[in-house]
Amino acid sequence: MLRVQAIAPAVYWRMRAISLGAAALLSVAMAAAAAPEHREIEELYRKGLMGDKAAVEQCIAKLEEGLRLQPQNQLGRVYLGSAYTLRSRDLGFGPKKLQTLRQGLRVMDEAVANAPEDPKVRLGRALTTSALPGLFGRAGESRNDFLQLAELAKTAPAKFDATDLQIVYYNAGLAAKANGDAARAAELWREGLRHGSDATLKQKIEAELAKAPR
Repeated sequence: MLRVQAIAPAVYWRMRAISLGAAALLSVAMAAAAAPEHREIEELYRKGLMGDKAAVEQCIAKLEEGLRLQPQNQLGRVYLGSAYTLRSRDLGFGPKKLQTLRQGLRVMDEAVANAPEDPKVRLGRALTTSALPGLFGRAGESRNDFLQLAELAKTAPAKFDATDLQIVYYNAGLAAKANGDAARAAELWREGLRHGSDATLKQKIEAELAKAPR
């Protein structure tokens, strides 16, 4: 079990910006809300990713209110959990930081448990946990999420947007690479080049393929 006093402040919480596409996915999290509120939540989340502490708190408040109105909205739930991890990032060193992180992880896990076949929900968790330092023990789960998503994308691609597919195949390739399966990684990256139009992500995929064994 992680103990606050056992973790050096320098490595205790080094939350990176969540992977490409997370903020875009949030735009549909509160699907029944008015369009202006969609945009407001998305913008608050985006600002939060960039380090705006006030935006994180405003985003959390709006997501919590949305879930009170729509308690079965699991995409909203997974992004609320993600927003809690951003709150943890912003807290000073101490027990509250770890407690808040665990709260965020628990909420995301609940969302995935409630909607295990919803790719956007699982992707929301995967994008968030992939940004956590390895000492939190979520790397394996994150890799499994991406690999499960890649399998689902193969059998039911209509469940994904094109941008989602590009994100999934890129990260699933990284997961396969981390698991020691270079051939599978290259296969996933090649599939990723067939989807989406984000130039930066395309460059990342091409760079990984250039390094892959032939």
